[in-house]
Amino acid sequence: MGLRGVLRHPGTLAGGFLALATLSVMNSAYSTVLDSIKGDLALSYTESGALMSTYFIGYALGQIPWGVLADRKGSRPTITLSVLGVSAATVFFGFSDDIVYALASRFITGLLGAGIFVPSVRLVSAWFNADERGTALGVLNIGGSLGLVVASWAVPLVSVGLGWRMTIGSTGAFGLLSAAVVWFLLNDRNENHYGSIHLASLPLNDRSFWYLAASQFIRLGSYYTFIAWLPLVLKEDYGLSLVATSRALSIFNLAGMLANPLGGVVSDRIGEKKVLIASFALLSLILLVFTGTLSGVTVYGVVFVLGWFINFIRSPAFTIIPGIYGTEAAGSISGIHNTFASFGALVLPFTLGFIKDFTLSYSAGWLTVSMLMMLGAGLVYSLKKTISEKITPI
Repeated sequence: MGLRGVLRHPGTLAGGFLALATLSVMNSAYSTVLDSIKGDLALSYTESGALMSTYFIGYALGQIPWGVLADRKGSRPTITLSVLGVSAATVFFGFSDDIVYALASRFITGLLGAGIFVPSVRLVSAWFNADERGTALGVLNIGGSLGLVVASWAVPLVSVGLGWRMTIGSTGAFGLLSAAVVWFLLNDRNENHYGSIHLASLPLNDRSFWYLAASQFIRLGSYYTFIAWLPLVLKEDYGLSLVATSRALSIFNLAGMLANPLGGVVSDRIGEKKVLIASFALLSLILLVFTGTLSGVTVYGVVFVLGWFINFIRSPAFTIIPGIYGTEAAGSISGIHNTFASFGALVLPFTLGFIKDFTLSYSAGWLTVSMLMMLGAGLVYSLKKTISEKITPI
């Protein structure tokens, strides 16, 4: 039915959009003023990098509990509570006076922020038909991309006058207000059908369950590898200035804003499996181009295409779950798979850095990610439909 069809539930779209935008702002606000934080707290480069890693440890650990809570209590209270928690933790981060406090705050931020995306999958599964879910989740995901853009431009500018502590604290205060708006906008549907899944009925013997989990590891791990390393690669290998690098990252995020909803629309029309296979395979080939020498506008073009396809697969990577395992368990299984995705965000950026130190080149690292992308295409190709009745609600 496309975009026109999903607009019949504006509250669901607006509430989910705002929640994901808030999460992106809370997640990325600190990184835009990391230089100031590093100097003020006298952090080493390793300690500065640990702020991102610690966040994802908390985020990974929170996936399954938040997903189960969404299945049992509904998406509305779960998402609202998570927005409230991640915003409060961001305020606390603004009071950091040493590395221990900063790391603890970032861990809590990740743990409490893990209850937004996975319950959004559950929310979309409840309100929209199977041929609309990709489009609906894609619209919600625009909020995540928009949050990254807003944080990348607004936070540094505000910090010039207010300093990083007041700026981070103000960002958290904005999130606290948005939690109230999210609660007002969202509603759960079919409350009597909420439950969770019996652990014994988890499809652990189903290969498709693990294929999807591995593809999620590759998807999000690759995404944060781009986020973490593109700035340095563009500066060191291609000689881009700070302004040119910021422009390239804006292009990357702009591509995400466009690709997120379109990936959902296309997957609703031709199927999630086809979109995932094609996108993984194309990303693999594009990364091979990135191991060579690029110049001029070609650099921006490749960055745009990377941003496009890594975001194009976000919605179908999750809307394929209720189609295979049923709506009732969408939150729980999405939580498990997003846990694998979070571990990918921990492992792959670190792996590329390790390969860079070992080989003194980024090319081997990009080649490794390219091979993983092709593996992801093969895993999705091997997916088989599963009888959703095997998943027993509690």
